[in-house]
Amino acid sequence: MTLPSDLAIGVLRRPADKGAPHPVRVVASVTSRTVLGSMLGLLVWAQLPVMTLGWTAGVVQSGSMRPAIAPGDVVLYQPPPRDRTPAVGQIVLVQDPTRPGRLLTHRVHGVLPNNHLITKGDANSTPDSTPVRPTALKGVARLRVPWIGLPVQLWRAKQPVPEAMMLLGLAILLTLAALPLHSRSDSDSDSRSRHA
Repeated sequence: MTLPSDLAIGVLRRPADKGAPHPVRVVASVTSRTVLGSMLGLLVWAQLPVMTLGWTAGVVQSGSMRPAIAPGDVVLYQPPPRDRTPAVGQIVLVQDPTRPGRLLTHRVHGVLPNNHLITKGDANSTPDSTPVRPTALKGVARLRVPWIGLPVQLWRAKQPVPEAMMLLGLAILLTLAALPLHSRSDSDSDSRSRHA
């Protein structure tokens, strides 16, 4: 009497049929194509509102908004409404009042009577010291696309080792996605047998 475990072992030991793709190559190819497809989808998703709705996209550089937003995330900002002030709790993009020429993504912590905003990073223990003028408001956060801005964040931070590792990982994914499913020896022997 043949047990189910004997049947399973027999199937594993049996050589693959000629012309059948190698299982390891199939798994590697499907996995790498799925990861690359997901990355491409996130890139498109991060740019679609910018191109169609006129929103602004920005790569988060610091960890002041953790855990809601991490460095390397892309945040999409809708232009601020002219007739109302953002509500307490909304995440906004503002010109940094303490560092001219820099932008800041923080949450609205309070609104003063003159409509100046008090902002605070979620990871910071205290609110920002300088209020933000209404004219310095550049956008209200509407969408977060995780991790897709990580290469830009690493490039700006001038961190060559993680950059190189990321490029190596991308090269490996592209190589695995381009791998033929059949080994070269299988296809060579098939073509020889057809010519014989």
